[in-house]
Amino acid sequence: MSMMEGGILSLMKDKLAYLGQRQAVLAQNVANANTPGYKAKALSPFTSFAQEMQAVSNGMQVTNDKHIVPASMSGVNATTKKMRSFEVTPTGNSVDLEQQMSEVTATNIEYQADTSILHKFMSMMRLAVGKA
Repeated sequence: MSMMEGGILSLMKDKLAYLGQRQAVLAQNVANANTPGYKAKALSPFTSFAQEMQAVSNGMQVTNDKHIVPASMSGVNATTKKMRSFEVTPTGNSVDLEQQMSEVTATNIEYQADTSILHKFMSMMRLAVGKA
């Protein structure tokens, strides 16, 4: 598997899918900010770029169709976990709206940066094959 076929493009697809899932978890937290007993959730961190590149360079192959993860969870650490919160309302709700909105903004900025990088990469590839 080459870096272009499954490596960098696959990594970018997985990262963008992860960021989409992170936004969904954050939106769920915000939507339940007034739900009694609701515990805020967070998505497990995306594996580092170095770890992903190491996995790609090892030439890993799918040997069985059952090894492929469903599209909604593809390539990401899509497990949610309860967040540790120091502030809990008397109703048992642990959502800190200010923190959640800050994370939504940070995720949005990261998503925009990654799509910009992907766009630049695709432009370079088009230029390299003479279709600029």
